[in-house]
Amino acid sequence: MTLSKRVDGGTDIETDDEAVWQSVLCCPRCHGPLRAAAELRCDSCSTAYPIDNGIPRFVPRDNYAEGFGYQWNQHRLTQLDSHSGMPISRDRLMNASGWSAAELTGKTVLECGSGAGRFTEVLCETGAQVTSVDISSAVHANAASNGHFPRLRLVQASIYALPFPEESFDFLFCCGVIQHTPDVEKTFKTLFRYLRPGGRFCIDVYAAIVAYPHPRQLLRPITKHVPPAKLYALVEKAVPKLLPLSMKLSAVPWAGQCLARLIPVANHRYLGVTDRETARSWSVLDTFDWLSPRYEKPQTRRRLERWTQELALREVSIERHRGLYVIRGVK
Repeated sequence: MTLSKRVDGGTDIETDDEAVWQSVLCCPRCHGPLRAAAELRCDSCSTAYPIDNGIPRFVPRDNYAEGFGYQWNQHRLTQLDSHSGMPISRDRLMNASGWSAAELTGKTVLECGSGAGRFTEVLCETGAQVTSVDISSAVHANAASNGHFPRLRLVQASIYALPFPEESFDFLFCCGVIQHTPDVEKTFKTLFRYLRPGGRFCIDVYAAIVAYPHPRQLLRPITKHVPPAKLYALVEKAVPKLLPLSMKLSAVPWAGQCLARLIPVANHRYLGVTDRETARSWSVLDTFDWLSPRYEKPQTRRRLERWTQELALREVSIERHRGLYVIRGVK
């Protein structure tokens, strides 16, 4: 994914990668071709886009996903299977999507909302050509961890204005993302512009709040307005006190899962995370992830069914995975 050669204090694209980028990227404003130099410039409308530490950036540095950028740069390694030694991310991706590594090998995959790259790593290990997008500065955490994969392309951009030709990807993967965007229906439907006919997709979204009540919803009207660094410090102090109580409640036979939800702290007992420090780190990360997003809009099954019908998607499956709906099928 290298964009490495420095020119006049900027970043240029090495010869081998230049052709790749020019064939993959287009101007999100007018869809014209982009010319790579110290920046990316549209040949049609002359709009320029910076290359930020080797990653093309099509959005302002400051945007509504600032908190996500903060959390993933704090927890760059936490959820990577290569760091944890557990196949948690791999199992989640493969179980949710129903895909196999053999199906992905050599295919083009668009991953939207990559975070620090926990799923990027899994996708790259299959031998797929992965284009991974995030609107936040989390792309730099992803680059630090996964930049060694030669078939990975990273871009900082908004789902609403992606710099790719339409219908250019074989697979679409978007997990942990759309409920945190300003307009969930628009986000969901926009994604499919970039999947080719016959392409396969896997998207998840929080289940509607009436089906998944949680006390964090009482805190979010306040916490989502707290600056990320300050909120993170508060979460770091709270987790060591609340997590042991949540773990004890979750161990209660039959009712443990429901009782644990009374404590507004992420508990990963169900994932088999037993190491104390690992459990604390995951809990800090996900508790912050609960409380910090500007937007959180869970969806109903009926609404998701309507969207898939309006898009004429095929072989659609909508499954409940704990507090999520996982939608997969074929365009």
